[in-house]
Amino acid sequence: MTMKKILCLTALMTSIFMLSACSHTPNQNQQVTMQINTSNLIEQRLMSHLSALEDIAAAHGGNRAVGTDGGKATATYIIEEAKKAGLHAQMLPFENRNKIVGQNIIIEIKGKNPDLATIIGAHYDSVTTGPGINDNGTGVAVLLELLQHYSKSENHPQNTIYLAFWDSEEDGIGGSQDFVAKMTPEQLKGIKAYINVDMVGTKNPNILVADVDKSSLKDLEAQFKSAGLSESDYKPMIDGLKSLPSHPEDTALEEHLKSFFKAKNLTIKEDITTLTASDTSPFLGKVPVTSIILFNEQERPGSNEGEIILDFAPCYHQACDTKDLVDPKSMIMALEAIQHLLKVTNTQ
Repeated sequence: MTMKKILCLTALMTSIFMLSACSHTPNQNQQVTMQINTSNLIEQRLMSHLSALEDIAAAHGGNRAVGTDGGKATATYIIEEAKKAGLHAQMLPFENRNKIVGQNIIIEIKGKNPDLATIIGAHYDSVTTGPGINDNGTGVAVLLELLQHYSKSENHPQNTIYLAFWDSEEDGIGGSQDFVAKMTPEQLKGIKAYINVDMVGTKNPNILVADVDKSSLKDLEAQFKSAGLSESDYKPMIDGLKSLPSHPEDTALEEHLKSFFKAKNLTIKEDITTLTASDTSPFLGKVPVTSIILFNEQERPGSNEGEIILDFAPCYHQACDTKDLVDPKSMIMALEAIQHLLKVTNTQ
């Protein structure tokens, strides 16, 4: 995720892949055991992907940034995982704002209905200052788990699913911007939803739901006022957020995601700023959008006297963003949330 908040300026698939090979109906204890075993296997695969990405960073200067050898090795890893699942990965090169060549990776899982599709996206690049395991190796791992599941013939979706691995999110949200800019109106019309997956391995997470209906703006403005900021300081930001484009079906996705987390008795927070902080931004107003982001905000001193920086999660954009700080159960929850959204959009 690209944005950091500075207080002085801004504030399984366990339901999942149920085994159905037995001819008899399992009793309740057997069902629980099967769910636990399935969950454990998924956790192992997710953490295995994170270990591979961390190893890639360690072997290439400590990061996986766009245009670097670490970034290219990450792309190769994703492509190889697609090949293992019998799927073709399409490479889409582009040049970002700093004239660095990146490459998006798009994997199509064809559905029974060829005219409608859902795009699920996660950026695979890291910042130059760290390996980017929570941000956003966790999103990559979740998409690779989806890839493995839906590539099986018995799990083929109703509508087509595109798994989009974006490059250069950490450098100007370059990959997704390039992709959306090249989509035709006809292609955009066939997209049922764009689901962004970013930083979903955070321990003890706060659930941030992208506030597409902008109902959180009043609270945000109140936070600025209580922090002692003058209206001239925060009004440009508020006005910018008010003017963000929207799609008529955005609110339905937001409500579906909120209902999912509420059913788990989890506290959620609506946050409009997440719409501009990652790869949801280029899709705004063009297709229905939502995002799954799990934060645990941490304060640390800034470089200027009296400045406090509010990071999205521990070790955000730092060398210590490693798999040791990741909770696989958070990733499982993100998988479940995606499954829920695919179900309510009649995609799976």
